[in-house]
Amino acid sequence: MNIKIVAGAAALLFATFAPAAQANLVTNGDFSATTFTQNNQFGTGFGGQGVTGWTGNGGYNLYFFAGTSTTVGANSQYGGTLEKLFGPVPNSPTGGNFVALDGDASLAGRISQTITGLVSGAKYELSFDWGAGQLQSRTGATTEELSVSLGGETHSTAIVSNPSQSFTGWAHQVMTFTATGSSEVLSFLSVGTPTGLPPIATLDGVSLTLVPEPAALGLLGVGLVGLVAVRRRA
Repeated sequence: MNIKIVAGAAALLFATFAPAAQANLVTNGDFSATTFTQNNQFGTGFGGQGVTGWTGNGGYNLYFFAGTSTTVGANSQYGGTLEKLFGPVPNSPTGGNFVALDGDASLAGRISQTITGLVSGAKYELSFDWGAGQLQSRTGATTEELSVSLGGETHSTAIVSNPSQSFTGWAHQVMTFTATGSSEVLSFLSVGTPTGLPPIATLDGVSLTLVPEPAALGLLGVGLVGLVAVRRRA
């Protein structure tokens, strides 16, 4: 058999069955879209929502423009305090604006958005970049983790210890969720200790994509093996 024909058939098979790059179902996962013009608290009450696609419920959640979190304070509800982070805080892997979520358990504030276009029973990969930090208005060692939910399923990051007046750096996290409906709420809750310092979790680069079905990948593999066998017999 002509090698060119075999190669062409392989290309056609791959184009037919290979999973396409999956679209990110999260709106504004890099937090670049905002109505704010300066660093600001956002959420219910003070500051308003202001971050496109996301809703802040309670808590003490701050929005920072890229490269400004240690030098330009965010307007906040506490007596007009301009909140900054201890640094250095390098740009996240996404490289742009990000949010800082208060892990004080007494506030239990979370950010969320409703994800649509899900397929019930399908698996989805959630990835994001996060770190543990502290506001310059506080001192003392803290711990921090993120509790992440999609619908009724919840996963948590590892608990990270952060020395006083420090930032841990950014870490990449990947989690897998199974959808139970076509529309579910994705939420991030910062959980830390001790109460009052407060522990802060930074968050950026949120992406949720469909995990390709194993059956489709298996069919692609079988087809390629078959084409190789045909080529060897030719």
